[in-house]
Amino acid sequence: MAKIPVIATVSRAYGFLLGEVGTIVRLAWAPLAVGAAVSYYYGGQVMDGAIDSAKDPSRAMEYLGLNFIVSAVGFVTLVIAMVALLRIVIFGDRKPGLFIYLWLGAAELRLILVYALLVVAAIAALVAAGLVFGLLAALSAAFPALSVLLVIGMFALVIATIWVSLRLSLVPSVVVAENSLGVERSWELSRGNALRLFGVLFLTFVPYAIAITLVALALIGGDMPALPPFPSVGEGSAAAAASEAYAKAMEEWQLGLFKAMRARWLEFSVLGFVANLVSTALFAGSLGSAYTAVAGARSA
Repeated sequence: MAKIPVIATVSRAYGFLLGEVGTIVRLAWAPLAVGAAVSYYYGGQVMDGAIDSAKDPSRAMEYLGLNFIVSAVGFVTLVIAMVALLRIVIFGDRKPGLFIYLWLGAAELRLILVYALLVVAAIAALVAAGLVFGLLAALSAAFPALSVLLVIGMFALVIATIWVSLRLSLVPSVVVAENSLGVERSWELSRGNALRLFGVLFLTFVPYAIAITLVALALIGGDMPALPPFPSVGEGSAAAAASEAYAKAMEEWQLGLFKAMRARWLEFSVLGFVANLVSTALFAGSLGSAYTAVAGARSA
């Protein structure tokens, strides 16, 4: 299997973002604007529910349905934009003359279906893992020496989750390029390339994450709540009390952050739209280029 060139792929991702910015905006603005509008009008209510639930935990349940709708609309609109941009990277299909792209076709529906099935599979795996770790925790209480196995198992679960995610990261590109569900093909193409894909995504999105974080901090300004200090090291009941106090302080910090963001909801909604536009282009540029590096160029 061909190897994915890490630096060259990252360069192509940013080259796509900067060199095709006009086409990216032209094809992705409409679906992402729909998602941003829904998030602005209804996501603020969800955040209000999160803030209110600090005083009344039962309030959080009232917003579960609305939260699902906001998330579902955001996901579908991201898929529409992603497919459009992947078609540029893989096929060179720029759809000249088109300024409003809101197409939910076969490729988009396949990608939604695949991700829905993967979510179901992930939930089943987490339930099974929870049962195993619950058993290990019970055994560790009786046999403290087994607590080492619990730590090793949790670490192995994190590594396995990252590895499987990397092996499946080419699914969107395969769905667009090969008219299939893409899971088996992505697993095949990513064989021996998992670490390279990690390098591509890491180097592509670290600068993006830093930039978005700095902009978000600038928007919040002086209303950014101060992080609570880490609890002092102790033993026994003192350590437990310090840990509980720290958890409570972190909840207060998160509540303060939510309130600061809610006070600037319009600005954060605009930031979310721009961030989604840039991140979708970077995902399409990096994963589309990685796909063509191992599968070869494709023609529409």
